[in-house]
Amino acid sequence: MASRTVGGKEAKSTSRMRRDLRDRISRMWAFDGHEHLILPEEHERRASDCFYLTNHYLNMDLVAAGMPEAAMRSLVDTTIPLDARWASFAPFWEVCRTTGYGIAVDRAIKLLYDLPGLSTSTYRELSERVAQTAGRPEWYEHVLKEEGRIVGSLMDVGSTKGNRRYFLPVMRLDAFIMARDATSFARAVAPVKAAPTGADAPATLGAYLQGLDRVIDRHIADGAVGFKCGLAYRRSIRFEAVDRVTASRLYEHALAGSLPDAAAESLQDFLFHEVCDRAGALGVPYQIHTGLQNGNWGADIVLTNPVHLTNTLKAHPTTRFDLFHGGYPYVGELATLAKNFPNAYINACWLAIISPTVLGRALHEWLDTVPHSKIQAFGGDYHMPELACAHGHMAREVVGSVLADRVEIGLLEESDALTIADRLLRTNGISLFKIPAPTIAKMTAPLT
Repeated sequence: MASRTVGGKEAKSTSRMRRDLRDRISRMWAFDGHEHLILPEEHERRASDCFYLTNHYLNMDLVAAGMPEAAMRSLVDTTIPLDARWASFAPFWEVCRTTGYGIAVDRAIKLLYDLPGLSTSTYRELSERVAQTAGRPEWYEHVLKEEGRIVGSLMDVGSTKGNRRYFLPVMRLDAFIMARDATSFARAVAPVKAAPTGADAPATLGAYLQGLDRVIDRHIADGAVGFKCGLAYRRSIRFEAVDRVTASRLYEHALAGSLPDAAAESLQDFLFHEVCDRAGALGVPYQIHTGLQNGNWGADIVLTNPVHLTNTLKAHPTTRFDLFHGGYPYVGELATLAKNFPNAYINACWLAIISPTVLGRALHEWLDTVPHSKIQAFGGDYHMPELACAHGHMAREVVGSVLADRVEIGLLEESDALTIADRLLRTNGISLFKIPAPTIAKMTAPLT
């Protein structure tokens, strides 16, 4: 039986081939298919103690384990003594440290802070070491390049800010799609993020679409390399076909007052497809959240099944859709879309920390069913660069183990495995987003 790696620990002894292959893959550069990373100035404010590293996805597991949400939120309140916060955290950490989110926290600590993980014996020292990184301009270079070996990160942060050595912006147009009254129409197409007080909404649907074009032009001019749709957190990702006459009538009604929910959804459907058309015309990918949602608020997972996008894929054959999170738990459903539609691509961002085991199982299935040029195996999907670094190490380990499995059973030659690993981790994302070679060279060249 082939060995399996979770969080860097081997369940069984490995063959020389497995060790060599996984070691070589562990040192590969990776293109980061999706991030929410804080910028260095925000890191300086937030990196105060050990709970900086727990304050993202692990929160969901803490609450799922029974920690009151108010207690979870208080973990980053530095007016509360560190020891008191640790006392409230420790019982829940004990049962969460074995989840993918917990493993990522421990991996970051081992990789970047030279400590054996988060525990009663380390949290004070870790807190001191975390605080020492705040305001260090070289920290991002150390974390993302030297330790993380991340070519660059596609950033979903609502702006085009950030050092292009590390960050490539992907912009959301959700506010444009979800607008449903005169005020939100005006804000969605304003020259700045929020419309000035008293700004007028476009008088017609045609004028509103012209406003969309101006917004898109501004994003592209500022360096955006794609669009992102996060509407799975707000509604079903099935977007029906709505004709322009109907949409114009709905827009006119919305100008007079907010639309009822059903009518608003029909207008959203129309506007979503308009964005898809523009992504195709510009040749930029449209990233779409599918599957699992973050949080403990009772999301209806059925609404985020990637198969709901079937009619969208049919309607926009020239638009490339980068479908997120491996569709988890619908990894097989996502495989059918990527297999049947040339314009559907698999992005496994988030998946290696949701479950390294699921990513391994999914990669085996996807490699069986989908041309491997259509799969991205890594996207950190984190706020903190330290955890994105750890996530990248975890994703490489899964890729290495899966490809070693396939070499052992005769499906691949070892040289093929290395080529495929580089595609899964690096070149597929670069190719999909058409990042120029000089840009990649600048992002990976040593600083002088």
